[in-house]
Amino acid sequence: MKWDLGKYFLLASASMFSAGLWAFPANPTPFSVDNAGDSLTLRNGGDEHYRYTQTEDGYLVISDSTGVYYFADENGAASSVKAKNADLRNSSDKAFLRKLDKSKVRKAHQKRHPDRLVRPARKGKSSKPDWVPSTESAPPLLRLPSAESHVTGTNRFPVLLVAAPSASNADSTKYWNQLNQTGYTENNHLGSVRDYFTAQSNGLFVPVFDIYLVSVSQSLSSYKNSEHALIEEAITSLKANYPQFDPSLYDADGDGNIDATPVLYAGTESAASNLGGYQYELQWDGGKISAGNGKKFNSYFIISQMSNSTKLLPIATFVHEFSHTMGLKDHYCVAASDCYSDFTNNTYQAPGAHAWDVMSTGMYNNGGGKPVGYSAFEKAFMGWMSYTTLSSSDEISVLGALNSTQFAYKVPVSGNQDEWYVIENRQKDSWDASLPNHGLLIWHIDYDENAWYKDILNDVAGHQRVDVVEAGNLKVTEYYDGFNSTHLVDDAFPGSQNVTSFTAFNSWAGTNLGVNLYNILEENGKVCFATKSGVSVGSCTVVSSSSSVSSSSEQSSSSEAVSSSSVALTQSQYAYIVNLPKDSLYAKKSVDLHEALEFLGVTGTANSLYESGELLYYAVESDGSLNANSTAMAPGHWFDASGNVCNWDADGSVARIFSELDLASGTANIGQFPQKVDIGEIYTIRQALVYGEKRVDLTFVVVIAAEGSLEQTVPEDSSLSIANSRAQSGISTLALRDNVLEVNTSLSGRKNLAVYDLTGKILYRESFDGFAKNVSLTNLQAKGVVVVRLSQNGRILSLKRMAVH
Repeated sequence: MKWDLGKYFLLASASMFSAGLWAFPANPTPFSVDNAGDSLTLRNGGDEHYRYTQTEDGYLVISDSTGVYYFADENGAASSVKAKNADLRNSSDKAFLRKLDKSKVRKAHQKRHPDRLVRPARKGKSSKPDWVPSTESAPPLLRLPSAESHVTGTNRFPVLLVAAPSASNADSTKYWNQLNQTGYTENNHLGSVRDYFTAQSNGLFVPVFDIYLVSVSQSLSSYKNSEHALIEEAITSLKANYPQFDPSLYDADGDGNIDATPVLYAGTESAASNLGGYQYELQWDGGKISAGNGKKFNSYFIISQMSNSTKLLPIATFVHEFSHTMGLKDHYCVAASDCYSDFTNNTYQAPGAHAWDVMSTGMYNNGGGKPVGYSAFEKAFMGWMSYTTLSSSDEISVLGALNSTQFAYKVPVSGNQDEWYVIENRQKDSWDASLPNHGLLIWHIDYDENAWYKDILNDVAGHQRVDVVEAGNLKVTEYYDGFNSTHLVDDAFPGSQNVTSFTAFNSWAGTNLGVNLYNILEENGKVCFATKSGVSVGSCTVVSSSSSVSSSSEQSSSSEAVSSSSVALTQSQYAYIVNLPKDSLYAKKSVDLHEALEFLGVTGTANSLYESGELLYYAVESDGSLNANSTAMAPGHWFDASGNVCNWDADGSVARIFSELDLASGTANIGQFPQKVDIGEIYTIRQALVYGEKRVDLTFVVVIAAEGSLEQTVPEDSSLSIANSRAQSGISTLALRDNVLEVNTSLSGRKNLAVYDLTGKILYRESFDGFAKNVSLTNLQAKGVVVVRLSQNGRILSLKRMAVH
């Protein structure tokens, strides 16, 4: 398709978990107004469920029809006392305020302004969404719903910039840059929206946002409480302005719905009378809207384009709302009557995850241009990393920074698959640079279906369901304290109060989980601790548990093997078919190694682990010995026709195939020596990765095919038989009927399903907990022969080639 770049820009990819409605906390930045001759400093609070404005010292104010602000009385209505800053109040003003009960004022005001965005009730007797099992003989490993399927890959999303008769769209090029440009730094941003999600997913999710300029006929404020009408009119404008609009570009999961549609209206939120500001589904308010070609608009969110008359709204609000379209909920107090109350004399602190979490007030860190990074819980929910279970041992546990290692510990609650603790190391760099403090952070997660559905995870102060377990005793006393680092500096361990132990891993039912942390130490950006009280922790220096294995940078001989005399390695094998078209250049194909890396426990970027010598990379010679010398672009190897390591030679008399590891993307790049391979030839090369006490062997069956070919005969005794030879005990079958993949297995627990083309490119990936799964393969990006792999915990259960039509 040819795109008209004069009309819109190709930008860089989201659907919804279920019908829903989520908002974002109001921006707390103080602003000044001329209040009938007096300068008055105010702050907005609440979210789309309930909004309010108050003075800096916490008195609610209400404006009249002329825009003059008055203090609210205990009936929640405007009093006759004009609002003033503390230094301008006279004795009469002070006397009025002394008599006010702020709690009564707040509750009365909230009662006068009920939630206009009530989530629709469920229908039917069951009231359970599809992901809750009903007939399976065993419960799934975790009943928390999965993220939306569009959270991995380079997926695209349409962004509608909506103008109105009295409000013109912002500069579309500038907005394109803020959404997509790599290294975007305007207005104190760390990066673009695309940069943010690429960093949080470690490259697993790289969204592209395509801008479309549309218009509506009425003033934007007239669409408040009738947002469906705005969306419908904007879509009508889209179809008229862009007759070649292709909705299939925006349905990554092939479910018939455009994954998510950000709607950004011209001007500021205040100018549009606080229009929008939440994420929703059209089907709950008027029905889905046709996008053409059998696709429909459904999931969307509405926010403003500008924060003031000259400045684009920072990316924080977009990031927060877009995270909702991927399946996350709010982690601040949303709808409870005391969400914004004074907690100074309360047993608990004001509820919410506050500045630690982008799904809470952490979205506004650094003014919204550098929203805080995802927590380990959020990354694991998206499928971008996996936890490592922590248990008591004599060893010292070391945690690198989450944003560079993608590593975190989990402390499960025995007998309760819906509750667990997460231990992560957060450091003040990159997207986390504006965190309140740094160190070890402990989260207590408690999934509840009803709370999740209603988006009230942290509404009960005494039972937070996505909760930061504070190391110290400082309290967040009210909503705005969540933006003030002085109230949060003690949250991390050791933190501002030097708390070096934690022995309260208790379930909400009161069961102690049998894991304790002692001698917590933070050193050079790492955190280490012991899980037994008698173990001394003097340093966070990482010592590889496979100490008998030399680092690849230290080895000098060409074929040293891993010694097994002192370390028993847990091994696994992965086999890949690489269809490599014959080419006159050094053509390469990328093979996704994430499942192998996940088996090793390497869930984040591997660069630092490789450079430190913790992650080791070898070629496996034909006799089984290991060779650590890189002979291709390091780390990587050239192989001869027999699958042995060789050097590149100018005339190509020996070298045939190379494999180079791309640590940033978690892929192996397989290529050929030009003009020295021929169509129909098959080469088998092997490499290995070692990390800690685990080793994976990677077998690549490289088939030289005609240029552009997607299919090539692969012998049954090649990699498929290698992989199938290690299938688990138990029955697991894959079948394809009318392009519907039927998966059946007798094994409980989380399984991984992946579909690859013959080049090793992943076409589809999903994790599931049940015993059966049906997946339509009709909308795969490639047709013809594909490879389907069902695996669990790094072991292949079934692997088959199938023909997709």
